[in-house]
Order: sequence, then C-alpha cells, then structure tokens
Amino acid sequence: MQSTPVPCSSRQPALRPLPRLLHNCLLSLATGIACAGLSLPALAAEGETDAAEKTMPAITILGQSTASTQGTGSYTAGEARSATRMDLSLRETPQSVSIITRQLLDDLGAVRLDQALAQTTGIQVGQNDTERTTFYARGFGINNIQIDGMARGGNAPLQDTILYDRIEVIRGATGLMGGKGDPSATINMIRKRPTKAFQASAGLSMGRWDDQRLETDISAPLNADGSVRARAALAWQKRDSYLDMYHERKTVGMAILEADLRPGTLLTAGVDFQDNKPTGATWGAVPYWNADGSLANLPRNTSFTTPWSTWANKQHTLFTSLDQRLPGNWNMHLGYARTESTNRTTVAYAGAGHPDPASGEGMRLWTGAYGPGKTTNDNFDLYASGPFTLLGRKHTAIIGWNGGNQRARSLGGEAEINYPAAIPDYRSWTGNIPRPVFRADGSHTVDVTRLAGGYVATRLSLADPVHLIIGARSSTYRTDTRNYDTQGVYTGSSDFVETRNEVTPYVGAVFDISKQYSAYASFTQLFNPQTSKDRNDKFLPPETGDNAELGIKGEFYEGKLNASAALFHTKKKNLAELDRTVPPGFLLPDGGQAMVANGAGVTAKGVEFDVAGQITPAWEANGGYTYLHAAEADGRRAATTQPRHLLRLATSYRFNGQLAGLKVGGSMTAQSATYSESWYGRPPSGTITDIPQAGYALLNAMASYAVNKHAMVQLNVNNLLDKKYYRNVGFFDGVFWGEPRNISLSVRGMF
Repeated sequence: MQSTPVPCSSRQPALRPLPRLLHNCLLSLATGIACAGLSLPALAAEGETDAAEKTMPAITILGQSTASTQGTGSYTAGEARSATRMDLSLRETPQSVSIITRQLLDDLGAVRLDQALAQTTGIQVGQNDTERTTFYARGFGINNIQIDGMARGGNAPLQDTILYDRIEVIRGATGLMGGKGDPSATINMIRKRPTKAFQASAGLSMGRWDDQRLETDISAPLNADGSVRARAALAWQKRDSYLDMYHERKTVGMAILEADLRPGTLLTAGVDFQDNKPTGATWGAVPYWNADGSLANLPRNTSFTTPWSTWANKQHTLFTSLDQRLPGNWNMHLGYARTESTNRTTVAYAGAGHPDPASGEGMRLWTGAYGPGKTTNDNFDLYASGPFTLLGRKHTAIIGWNGGNQRARSLGGEAEINYPAAIPDYRSWTGNIPRPVFRADGSHTVDVTRLAGGYVATRLSLADPVHLIIGARSSTYRTDTRNYDTQGVYTGSSDFVETRNEVTPYVGAVFDISKQYSAYASFTQLFNPQTSKDRNDKFLPPETGDNAELGIKGEFYEGKLNASAALFHTKKKNLAELDRTVPPGFLLPDGGQAMVANGAGVTAKGVEFDVAGQITPAWEANGGYTYLHAAEADGRRAATTQPRHLLRLATSYRFNGQLAGLKVGGSMTAQSATYSESWYGRPPSGTITDIPQAGYALLNAMASYAVNKHAMVQLNVNNLLDKKYYRNVGFFDGVFWGEPRNISLSVRGMF
C-alpha cells in the first residue's frame, strides 16, 4: 500500500501553556542540530493556528507497511513497526527510533548499509578488514539485523541499499518480536514495493579510485486497475580502493510481485540477490607499532595482502507473504523467506608481527584457504492483530509466532601452501606469491541452529492520554554441529546447546502530555543466544540481562518533524569478550576469534537525543547526540572502542526562485576519544598498554541540481577535509585506516 503525500506546511500549531517549555527545548534541539550541520536560510513564515483534533490511529496491518518514504523528499517517516509490529507513529512508540529514509540515503550517496549507519544516531561502525564490518550501539554489538522484519540470512554480504525504501533502527532491546533481545539496536531494512502507477529511474555514478556504478529501478502495474503490479531493481558496481591491490565487483538485484487477490487479500512474492567478488581483500589491519616500539604510522594505502586474496560471497533470497483482512478489523500476516549464501575464501595477509623500518623484516603471513561454504536460512513469520473493546474503551492486541532454521555447511580438507610465512621486506611487498590450493577430503560439518518462539502483546488505552503496551515472548533455541566423515557418513554431533521456553517480558507506557508531546517508559529482559565460541571451539552461553528506557518525544509541523530525548540503562551478563590468553595469531577453525563470557556483566547507561524531518518546507535535517557510560562490574570502563560522546548531523536545503532545482547539503560525525587494550603488548618488552584513537570530526558535502523533472545531477564529497582517522583500533594490535577524501558524481533520470 502506498502512502498519500501530505502537503507541506510551515504553520506551527498553537501550544498549551503546560508543554511550552518542552516545546521550546525540543524544537530548539531540532533547529540547533540542523543549524550546526549547515547554516541555511530559514524562509518559511511562522504563524500559529489551532491544531485539528487527532483521534487514536487505527491499528491496521496489510502488507509490510503503509509508510513508503520514496518520493516524499523527507528525512523522517510517520510510523515504524519494527519495535511492536503495530502501526504506531514515532511518538507513540515507547523506544528510541531512527528512520533512514530513501531521500536521506540518496542525498548521502549511501549505497551500502555501513555508509547509511555511519550517519545514524547512536550507531558506531567498526571495521576489522575490508570485508568484515561490525555495528555497535549503547555499549554492545548489534546482532539483530532484519529484512522486512525477518532475520537476515547468515554469512550475508554487506547489503546494498538499492533494494530498500528505508532502514528502521530501533535502539534498545526488541526481544518481544524476536529471540535476539539485543540491548544495542535492531536494524530492519524495508524493501521497496511495487506501485500502482508506472515509475522508473536509472542512474550512473563515478567516483575516486575508479568507482563506477550503474543502477535502475522500474515499477509498473501489470493490469488495468493495478491490482497486480511488479517492481525490479538492479545495480552493478566495480571499484578500486585507497588500499593497494583492492578491487571489487558487485551485482545486486530484486524482482517483486504484488497481487490484490480480492479486497482485503494481498499476496507478495519475490527474489533478491547480491554477488560480491572482491580481490586484494585483507584479513586484519596494519600494525600500530614498529618492532622497536615506535609508532609505525604506515600510509593509509598500506595493505599486506595479495592480488588474489578474496572473500567472495553470493546470496539470494526467495520470499513470499500473504496479508489478509479479517472480520472485526483484524489483520493476519503470514511470511516466509529462504536465503542461501555461498562463500569462497582464500586469503593471505601479513597481519602478524611488527615491522622493522630499517630492514623491512618482521611481518608474517596468515593464510586462510577454505573450501566453498554454504549457509541456508528458512525464516517464518505469522501474526494477527486487531482491536478489541474492554470496559468501554478500544484496545489493540497482537499474537504471533516467528523463527527460523539455519544450516551452515563447511568442507573438510587441507590447503597446499607453497610460500614461507615470513615476508622478506614489507616495504616492497607486492603479494606476488602462489595462490594456495584447497583439497577437500570428502568430510564436512553442518552447524544447525533453530531459534523460534511465540509472543502476545496488547496496547491498552487506560485513559485518553495513557496507553500501556504489555507482552511476553517464549523462545526456544537449539544448536549443534553434525559431523560427516570422508565417505559422507554421519559420525555424530557435538557442541549441542539447547534452551527451552525462555520467557522475555516487555512493558511500555506512553503518556500524551499534549497533542504534540508524549512521555514514555519501557522495560524488557534480555535473552540472546550467542554464535561466539571459546578457545575450545565451543559456543558461549546465552547473554541475559535487562533493559530500561525513559524518554520524551515531540511532533512538530503536523508530524513532519520528530524529536526525542531518552535515558537508557542496560545490564548484560555473559557478554562475549576477546580471549586475551590465547597465543598470538590464534584463530578458530572457521577463522574467527576465541572469546570468553563475561559472567559478571557490563552495565551501560546514557542519554540520547534525536531529531529528524522538516525545519521548513525547503529544509530537511536528521541527527542526534549520544552520551554513553559503560562499566565492568569492578567499575572499569567497558566498551572502550565506543566513544562516550557521539554526534551525527545531516541536513539539506532546496532553493526556489532563480535557483530553483538546486539543493545543497552536508553531514558530519564527531566523536570523543576511544582506545583498545593491546593484545600482546608494546614491543619489544611486551608491556600491556592502550592503543588510542583521538576524538575527531568528519565533514561531508553534497549538491544536486534538477535539470528538469526527468533529470538530476549530484556531487558528493565525503571526508571533505581529508581527515586521518582509524575505523578500528586494537584488532590484533593493529589499526584500520578510515577512507580519505572521496568525490563522486552521479546522474539520474526519472520517468
């Protein structure tokens, strides 16, 4: 279903005396954040008018959402369903929510998920090497990444954004809707949907380091009344990098069909795929210290890889859903997705040791050569929601079940390696060594994981201004590794872990202070099965704990501008942490790192501000600030690689009159200092010390010009001041340089 655009308005509803202070605070925050990002003229007149009376929105569910953001030109959306599966406005949702709309993605030039999240309130992006990117929020890693509300397939490549209308980010735990109650955040990428009217676009972009990208997006009705409609999106990209030897080719696409089988019945089916083929891929970072203990300060282009090193990954997903309107204004959703992902990893990288600038010696190669692996995910999603009457008041209920099975197959065998581990001189390294050959011996293992559960929740209207959401989820988790010998005969299982009927409660309350403001509170317990393993290749026990949040939200200009402020507090036990007792270079059989469970736990608390939407009809803004205080049980600082202060801003202004068609904008991210404790100590003595990252700020700029309604050109400059910074510190006592200044030019046609 498509949303109807709301006419732009700069008129501000009249305020009651009670919330005027709240209004001034939140609106000042919104305007201040936008102005900080880019000083632009505010031309809209500020009049006052009486607000139209609002009624409680009907909670209807038909299709994944009615809140398509494409074509709205907005940096905000009217609703988000990722937290509760109910069609609630951002102000009615008792958690912190950020929405990265299609317009914001386009203005930022964000074609990958990490590029989008790097500009999102409270989200920290880390990078171990060229192919492994991690996300963090509120002191913890983000493991709950979804597509249309269902878990993203395991072993997935970094998503390309051409497939998505928007990305919803729910900070804090959302364990009610899934077994992974991460207290960090849930990332839900919402696919684009077919439209009843024909629309099409095509684009070409070119950037630094021979970055070339082609993409197209076509949506059309397949019959006269548009009851059957389809959409297809496709992108192709090849690029080099600021890192020596790196090259990537990528193809991504989607075809989706919707059919209104009859009034109130919607059938959706589709397929999407992504094929990443990197070469010159890295397996780690560059050393922070030289062999004599001085700082290495290697150039940003340094890469101790080989031209053939690759983490090739191919993934495709078949998905379908049926949405049915039921009597009594109830709705039912049934969804299924099957994702298959294959990877081919052959990589050699000199990430061990410390360089000697005088001789060029000191660095040693890690080699990972594995047979093709395959991961299959089957995910199911069933729920029904609708209103009911109790004690003369209307309420809403939702009941559902979701979950999935994952099977990850790995081949046994050995790789033939015909080169020494030590490299003779890192200063002239070209990676010209023979590629290892993996020889399968016929054996294999299959890691099987099942996570599923049922939930029930209700939104009670206790009084006109008070709504209470209460619910609970019961989850079952099971995993084991099935072993097969060289003849393919099953020989037994290992690593068996099972948790049954784990109950996760959820409580959220919203108090409407006025027609513009709401205060809210929420609480949930945590249950998160882990995929991390210890030094003996055994899974760690599930993470447990609780998460609480208290905040206030405001809507301005008829919902076109949303702002919020929140306090959060999380206690988490059995948190996976690096095992620093393993010898240098130690890796698990799958190439991962050995971890240990922090039984005493970590406590994280902080403050968060967020704003998104329209300042004036021509001026959009999105941004926020996060303060984080994370501590171990003994009081030591935890999550040291996440900054205590994080500021994110993005804004754009669209000119009229003689400059009609011109839009300019900018974005910035600023963070305080971080550090990581060294793994093996500073050479030559091996003294354990910190590897620091000083606070820094990055500035980006964009300008676009609409030649006419069918053509547009856009220029993006990222890292405008060419700031040197690390995107990761401490990984095997190394650092990963952030990208230098990058310039891209794109041309787009719309039909």
